[in-house]
Amino acid sequence: MTSFSASRLIFAVLFLLTVFSTTMVYAAELPATVTVEIADVGKSKELKELVTLLEAKGIKTVIPPANIRIVDEQTNCAVWIGKNVPLTALQTVLPEAIRLYPYLKFFYIVGERGEVPPEAFHRTIHIGGSIEAALYKKLNVIDRQEFLKTLAAAKSVEELHGYLLEKNRALKTAPTE
Repeated sequence: MTSFSASRLIFAVLFLLTVFSTTMVYAAELPATVTVEIADVGKSKELKELVTLLEAKGIKTVIPPANIRIVDEQTNCAVWIGKNVPLTALQTVLPEAIRLYPYLKFFYIVGERGEVPPEAFHRTIHIGGSIEAALYKKLNVIDRQEFLKTLAAAKSVEELHGYLLEKNRALKTAPTE
């Protein structure tokens, strides 16, 4: 018969707390309340791969029903980012999305220009937004490699938002005489 030791019990409890608290912190960093919407632009292999990758990481994905705005890669080349999407979610989702969908070239924080979208949009990343909307908003094309470097180096979501805000400022044109 083995003797019960209070110090063994305390050690076991501390060990389990350490293991589970690390796991719980990691799980909290991959927010289950973030939704990734992916427009089906006819790239079913890439779409399935992205959905599988993101769901394996605990991120909810949605494929909106086909509509007249979802045409192809060239017309659905924008990413709409909700203002309350945590940096960890962006750093998890966007590199994979850009790898599988290399046509993405517009990146925008929804609401940064005063729009008031439905509350659910604030925790959504929409991949495959309309080029028409990007052009209407006068967004600038953002180099994907530069964006990925900035995303990886960002220390806060506010830092990333500031980068996107600056990149999407209206370009100054040469004065006309």
